[in-house]
Amino acid sequence: MESSNQQPPLSKLAVTSLLFSIVGALVFLMSGYGYQWGWWGLYTSFRILIPGGAILGVIGMILAFVFPFVNKSDSPPVRGKGMLYAAAILGLIVVANFGYWFYQAQQYPPIHDITTDTQNPPQFRAIVPLRADAPNATEYGGEEVAKVQKEHYPDIETLVLQEPYPEAFKQALEAAESTSWEIVGYDDAEGRIEATHTLPWYGFKDDVVIRVDTADTDSLASKIDVRSVSRIGRGDIGVNADRIRSYLQRLQ
Repeated sequence: MESSNQQPPLSKLAVTSLLFSIVGALVFLMSGYGYQWGWWGLYTSFRILIPGGAILGVIGMILAFVFPFVNKSDSPPVRGKGMLYAAAILGLIVVANFGYWFYQAQQYPPIHDITTDTQNPPQFRAIVPLRADAPNATEYGGEEVAKVQKEHYPDIETLVLQEPYPEAFKQALEAAESTSWEIVGYDDAEGRIEATHTLPWYGFKDDVVIRVDTADTDSLASKIDVRSVSRIGRGDIGVNADRIRSYLQRLQ
């Protein structure tokens, strides 16, 4: 005799929808970590895995939305509505992230070297050997890069601290040490601080050099100039400018 408490079968459509969304999220997430761990290159990550993860997320969402039309009122009851909600939400998260980063990439200029002083940018020394294999050089791009920066980041300017040089250098170093950067080296006689910032998802490394100098018109004031440069990539989606802004705000 069959039990009257037997549960309805699990919807294959719900399971399939959730699987597509989960795999899409994993592919999207691992596109960055896999690159960081050396499993594949940037081309595979940017051209195959990221859009592939987004496509899988879209399929998961579509299958979840199709369920009410397939499972009509006169159809046998099935379980899996919770899976459908999870699939729709997870797929939406993947697609939204893809759309966000694609949109961000269109909003910023294709430059990766930002500095508060475009006429005489701070120079790297200790970090130069660490960038030996980096596609992007440490030499500044000149007036062409400066013009693009001034157009898109007019607020990136030299900071003047109303502090004498020794105190200003101390504050500049403490501010750098309070970030998530790795301090590579510093020289208080030259007024130079160098650091590397490793981004969490892809593990991209951006390098920072800070220059502290006495203000031209006041020996009791000091100038702080900062330069942030990506090791890889033509553009930086604004991260170098944001890094400089954040650092200068710490000093202010």
